[in-house]
Amino acid sequence: MKHLAFIILENSRPAEEALFNLSKQGFNGTVLPSSSLKHALDNDGEIPMFINLSHLEHIKYESNLTIYIVINEEDIPVVKEIISKATNHFKNCHGGMFIVPLESYEGSF
Repeated sequence: MKHLAFIILENSRPAEEALFNLSKQGFNGTVLPSSSLKHALDNDGEIPMFINLSHLEHIKYESNLTIYIVINEEDIPVVKEIISKATNHFKNCHGGMFIVPLESYEGSF
């Protein structure tokens, strides 16, 4: 049976490590930039008139990554271990994950 792994990680070094290790293990999926509700409401969608390097660093690491991966049931422990190890059980990187069974699936992931 296929499952959907839904993972949200703050855009940080542990997230990069998790993506690298997922890819290295042969997993493929979709990674979308995303933002928390709090962050989306804090800046009112405004872009500063003048930016400097500190703004760029702030922007890079303030957004989240939302990851969707279709996996086989036997791969669930592998995906969970990769994410848990990279994030130190979400202590080094805010985020979360859940995995749900897919009633129907067609495709070539």
